[in-house]
Amino acid sequence: MKVDRGVTASRWLSAAFAFVVGGCGVGLEEDTLPTEDVVTREQALAPNYANAVVQSGVTLVANPQNAVGAPDGQTASFLSLLGGALTLDMGQGEEGTGPLRIYYQGLSLGVVTQVEFRRSDMSIIATGQAQLLDLGLGTHSTLVSYIQPAPYRYVTLRGAVLSLYQVDAVEATGSAGTGLCGDGMVGTGEQCDDGGRVAGDGCSATCQMEPGYTCLGQPSVCHDVNECTNGAARCSPNAHCANTPGSYTCTCRPGYTGNGFTCVDIDECAMGMDTCPAGEQCVNTPGGFECNPASCMSPRVQCGSVCADLSSDPNNCGCCGNVCGAGRTCASGVCVGGGGGGWEPLRFTATWGRDGDADLVVRTPTGKIVSYGNPGPGVATDQGRFEGDVASGMGPENVAWAAGTTPPAGTYDVCLKAANFHPAAGEASPVPYSVTVKRAGQADQVFTGALKRQDVGDECHPKHHAYVGSVVVH
Repeated sequence: MKVDRGVTASRWLSAAFAFVVGGCGVGLEEDTLPTEDVVTREQALAPNYANAVVQSGVTLVANPQNAVGAPDGQTASFLSLLGGALTLDMGQGEEGTGPLRIYYQGLSLGVVTQVEFRRSDMSIIATGQAQLLDLGLGTHSTLVSYIQPAPYRYVTLRGAVLSLYQVDAVEATGSAGTGLCGDGMVGTGEQCDDGGRVAGDGCSATCQMEPGYTCLGQPSVCHDVNECTNGAARCSPNAHCANTPGSYTCTCRPGYTGNGFTCVDIDECAMGMDTCPAGEQCVNTPGGFECNPASCMSPRVQCGSVCADLSSDPNNCGCCGNVCGAGRTCASGVCVGGGGGGWEPLRFTATWGRDGDADLVVRTPTGKIVSYGNPGPGVATDQGRFEGDVASGMGPENVAWAAGTTPPAGTYDVCLKAANFHPAAGEASPVPYSVTVKRAGQADQVFTGALKRQDVGDECHPKHHAYVGSVVVH
C-alpha cells in the first residue's frame, strides 16, 4: 500500500537542473514542476512514491522517514558531514522502470549528489552524478533519467562533502510506456512527446498529434503536412491552394467568387464588369469573358476580341494565342527567327481537343516551376515565362525562354492539368491534348495523350498523374 501524505500543487515551484552524466549513463535532466492541471494527470496515472526507508541504508540523515510518500513539506535532512546516505524502497511489485523524480528543498548553495539505482538484492544497476542548483524557499523537483532494461527496487541518494539539503520525496514517474507528457518518451495514451508541453508545434500540451502534422520518434519530431500536394486539400478546382502550418487555405481564382471550397464563376457580362469595345458582344466564359467582334473577313479568324491572320500575326501565329518570342516573326503560320541570337532557345506549346481550361506546367532542371501561378520571367522561373492563359477554348498555352536567355541544361518535366471542363475530364469524357517542344538546334518533340482527371496546382514530376513527358536540353 502506498503512503499518501497529500500535496498542495499551488505551492510547488519550478526547478532548473543542470546535469552531468556519469559513466554508467544516468543523468538528471532540466525539468519544470507540474502545474495544477498536470498534477491531476499524474494522480490519474497513480504516482509511485517510495514506500519505506531501508534502515541499514541510512547514514547521517535526520528524519529519514519524511522522505517516504508524496511531497508534503516534511523533509529528510542530509547533515553537513561526509558520507550522508539515504536508501528508499519503492515497494515489492512496484519496481521502477522509468525516470526517477526527486523533490527537494533547503539549498543555500549548489550541491553535488549521487543517485544509485538498485535491484531487489541491493546490487547497483546504474549510477550518476548531478548538480542541484535551484536555491530558495519551496519544494523543487528534478528528473533523473533511467534507460536500463532492468527494473529498480531501491534507490540510494548520497550527500556531498560539507553540504546540506533536504529530500521531501522520490517518485518513479512511470514504467516504460506510461511516462509523463513532456518527458520525451511516447507513453500509453500519447500519440507523440516532443519533450515539452507547448501546443502549436505539432504535438499538443497533452501529447496528442495536432491536425495537419505528423510526428515520429522519441523525443517526437513533428513536421507540417502539405495538404496542397498530398491530395488532402478540399479546395475547389477553381481555387488556388496555399499550405499553412497545420492547415491550408483555398482562394478562388480570378473570375470566380466563393470561399475557396466552393467557387462560382462570375458573369462579367451580366454584371457590367467587361471591357469590351462598343459594338462588340461580351460572352461570359469560365473565369473570364470574351469580346466577340461582329465578323472577321477571310483569311482572318476570330481570336478572342480581335481578328487575326494566323499566317502572319506574331501574337497568334498558326493558332490563336501562339506568341512569337522577341526577335522572331510569323511566316506562313510558323515563328521564325532572324539568326544572330534572335531564335528562342526553348518553347513548350499545349493545345487540347475540346473547349475548357487546361493549365500547362513546366518544371526546370533546377526544380523551378513555370506556370499560370508563377508566370515569371525571373529567378523564380530560371528566366522562363508563362504565356497566354486560356480560361476557355482549346489553347494554346505556352512556356518559353526569350531570345538572348539561356535555359538551364538538363531534364525538363512537362505536365498538363485539366482545370475546368464540362463535362469534367474523366475516363468517360477524356480531353485529348498535344504538347509541342521546340529547342534551338534540336528536332521538335511532340507529346500526345488524354487528360482523365480534373486537377489544378503547380506540382509536376514524372510520378504525377498529369505528367506529359520530359525533354533534355543541352
